[in-house]
Formats: sequence, C-alpha cells, structure tokens
Amino acid sequence: MGIQIDAGYGLHQYFNPTTKTVVATDFTQHPAVLYPQAYSSKQGRIIVPETVGQQWYYNNISSEGAITENGAVKAKWASIFELTTVQANGSTFPALRIKGNLASENDYTDKYIYYSSTSQGKAFTCQQLIPIQAAVGDTHKVLISVEGESGSGDNVLSNDNDWIRYTAILQLAGQPVLSGVTYTFQRLVNGVWQTINHVAGLTEISGNTFKVYNAAVEGIEEFRCVATYNSKGYTEVFQATDIHDPYYIEDGCSIVGDAVNVGETATFNPKVYDRSSGEVSTGWIFIYTLLKRSDGSVITDINVNALTYENINRYGGINVRIEAIK
Repeated sequence: MGIQIDAGYGLHQYFNPTTKTVVATDFTQHPAVLYPQAYSSKQGRIIVPETVGQQWYYNNISSEGAITENGAVKAKWASIFELTTVQANGSTFPALRIKGNLASENDYTDKYIYYSSTSQGKAFTCQQLIPIQAAVGDTHKVLISVEGESGSGDNVLSNDNDWIRYTAILQLAGQPVLSGVTYTFQRLVNGVWQTINHVAGLTEISGNTFKVYNAAVEGIEEFRCVATYNSKGYTEVFQATDIHDPYYIEDGCSIVGDAVNVGETATFNPKVYDRSSGEVSTGWIFIYTLLKRSDGSVITDINVNALTYENINRYGGINVRIEAIK
C-alpha cells in the first residue's frame, strides 16, 4: 500500500489504558490515506486497478469485513473511513482515508486493511498493517516518511519519479523525539550494512533526511536508518525500487503473500525476464541474503532452503533478498 499522512506521524497507534485515549497517532487529528500500489514486474510499472469489483476490507476479506458496498462506505464504517483518490506515479488511484481511531478501550490489537481488485482481468490484493499497542513510556520506534518526485508515499523510481526522499523521525510512544538524536543511513552491500556518504545527485543526506536518485539504485535496494538516542540505537529498514532496469526477477515463491503457516516451508524458484520481450533470460546465478525483518541484520545460521514456519517465527519475520548475477 501507498501511505499519505502528516509529516512526523505514522500508522502506529498507541492506546493509553489508564486515560482510555489514543496517545498517537490520533487519526481524528492526522488522517491517514491508503492507496493500492500493486507492481507488475512484467509491465515494469505500478498498475492502476480496474474500478469494477474493487473492494476495501477491515481485518478479514469477507462480507463481514467489507468496508465498502456498491462503491460506497457502509454506514457502520462512515465515522472511521471515507473513499477518496490519490495522484501518484502520474496516475490516479482509489484511496481510503482513515479519519477515526481503530484503537479503543475494549480492543487495542493490530488491525489490517485490505484492498482487492483486478488488472487486465487478473485479481490481486494489497494489505496494510495498522500496529496498535498499549502505550509504554519507553517504547521507541523509527518512523520513515517517504516522498517521491511524483508525490508522497512513492518509493518507486520511474520515468515519472527520478528521486525519493526518506525522512526519519525517532518516536517515543508515538511522539517525536525532537532533540538529542543522531541519524545514520546505511545500504546493504554484499550482505554487509555500509554507511552511506553524501554525494550530490546520487545519495544526499541532511540530518534526518536521505534523498536517493535513480542513478544510485539498481533494481531493488535495501536501506536502513539507525537512530542513536541516549547511547542506544534504534533501526528501521526500507527499500527503493528502480523500474528503469531492462531485466526483472520473478521470485517464484511457493507461498502467496508474505505469511507462512504452521507446517509450511517457503521455497523460491526465481527467473530473470527481459522486460523488452517478456522472455526468460538464461545464464544467471542467484544469490540469496536473509535479513531479520525487525532491524535488517543478516542471518547466517540458516539458508534459503530452511525457511520453515519455525525458523521464520524464531526470527520474528525474515526478508529474502535475491540478486541475479551474469
């Protein structure tokens, strides 16, 4: 999903069980806008969904969880959600504005928003997690806001988007820490996180902002920000994607989506395609890097053939990076 929200705020909601109020982010004061960003590797672009049959859901994809009906928000959800549109990547996307809080006195568990539609007759679903937890005085999180040349929330470099600017803000229980924080930006290179230097026109760094241009990104690059506060480091991982490249990788993952159930093992059978012809390109060697989802640290004690539910759960989530070399 693409996300638009006021600078300095994120989707994470903190609920204070004592005062029975949302500490941050209060969506009644800072509404969040979600819009589908389904990427077609074959077409090399973000696709615009077909309007017929599109649907938004809350927590489960069923009639019970449906937010919309016949192209409008159901009356039961009207105080929390409203339909809108977003301009991004040179196109207009359907969007859902969250204008009411999802955390409440009786329920402050994580929520999901789903969007389903079709493109060229093929069905797809986008999902977005809304983390919710009880407010804790020492809960720190690095929030990354994304802005592309073509609009807020755009992290895909394309003909319409030549740069992406990431702004990092350390939050304490949902409130920004405004002083005493230093920010370091890093790139994953051959399985090692390396500090990024300021290079005009390529990777520009100023305080808590990092701006990257298309010349500095090949395919999908992994970055992270380390915020240091009171001698402790807090980390958030993020990506930039360049779709100018003549080739793209189809990962061939055996699991649809990013959730692995008990007893399942995720396997990969990647292929490289020539974007101009759509044909499979041969002679490539694939290199896999496993990253701990929480902080981007490289996992070395298991390999890509051991992505069982147990191992993934042990690390609290694993990201798989696939590089093709010829």
